[in-house]
Amino acid sequence: MEQTQRMTGKQVDKLAGDRGYRGIKQIGKTKILIPDVPKAKDSYYQKKKKHKLFCKRAGIEPTIGHLKADHRLSRNFYKGVKGDAINVLLAAAAYNFKRAMRVLLYLIKRISIELDSTGFMLKYSF
Repeated sequence: MEQTQRMTGKQVDKLAGDRGYRGIKQIGKTKILIPDVPKAKDSYYQKKKKHKLFCKRAGIEPTIGHLKADHRLSRNFYKGVKGDAINVLLAAAAYNFKRAMRVLLYLIKRISIELDSTGFMLKYSF
């Protein structure tokens, strides 16, 4: 939270946790919210707003899981806080590179299919 405040210049009002969090409910002015069954007194707007907040959190979890499983984010071999930062940056770079290579491979396949269907190779081969 301190890093977010330093980077954005704003205090975080609400923080979304997951169902496994069982800590304190408030840190300073920041309220920690945990997904739960909606209250009967909550309006439709409040229910939708909470749902949207918790869905954002749930959308990040698979990415973190892939980074831990596929890109060695689960174990850190670098020393200190700088080592932690280096480990995260390398894992994120590998993840982004893998995604970019997948898109490039898809585009090459599409171009190859288009060229094959138009008979490009037959027209211009010797």
